[in-house]
Amino acid sequence: MAPKNLLVYHENKRELLNLSEFLTGNGFKITVADGSEDVLGIIEKSHPDLILLSTNSTKLNEIEFCHYLKSEKATEDTFVVLLSNKKEEEKLISALEAGADDFIYEPVTHRVLFSRLKAILKRKKWSSNKDYHGEFVIDKDRYLIFRNGAEYILPKKEFQILSLLNSKPEKVFTRDEIKNTLWENFEKVRGRTIDVHIRKIREKIGEDIITTVKGVGYRLDVAS
Repeated sequence: MAPKNLLVYHENKRELLNLSEFLTGNGFKITVADGSEDVLGIIEKSHPDLILLSTNSTKLNEIEFCHYLKSEKATEDTFVVLLSNKKEEEKLISALEAGADDFIYEPVTHRVLFSRLKAILKRKKWSSNKDYHGEFVIDKDRYLIFRNGAEYILPKKEFQILSLLNSKPEKVFTRDEIKNTLWENFEKVRGRTIDVHIRKIREKIGEDIITTVKGVGYRLDVAS
């Protein structure tokens, strides 16, 4: 298997060197940026599979940058992981809402970081009309759900919610993110509406299919 290409952005040059040396020694192809370069230019040239981005930057608004990457066609499927030395709940929520695939707090050992990055890179991106996730299949052409050999027909909004969660397996979607994506008049949609739809999906397909992340939102939880 070809080595995965990672871009590591960190303004602490010593930590940047340590990280890049460790990850290179464990099979990754590493491109580095310390804030003095044109990061977007580096991304365009290196086409990374994953971007590891320090949130302690003085030169880059990491939340806005993450949102930009996820909104651009060329980088929307690139994994973005934020690294922070401060446990700030608001920043965590903002990062997830901006599309971050993970948010890792420092200090973290290089071995643990390596394991987290490997797990993220195993996630599959789905582009076809049939999204396969283990024994779980979403057929977007026929509006059907298949799980463990059983077939399910869901109302439109429940199908859309499940498809949205499946678009980024294991990502936590906030209630606001779900309603802003799936409802035109999202200002009139209450948070409780999302909860009701999630409850109905669980009742039909299985209580274990969606996990509630307290204080944040929901994620798909189907073993791959």
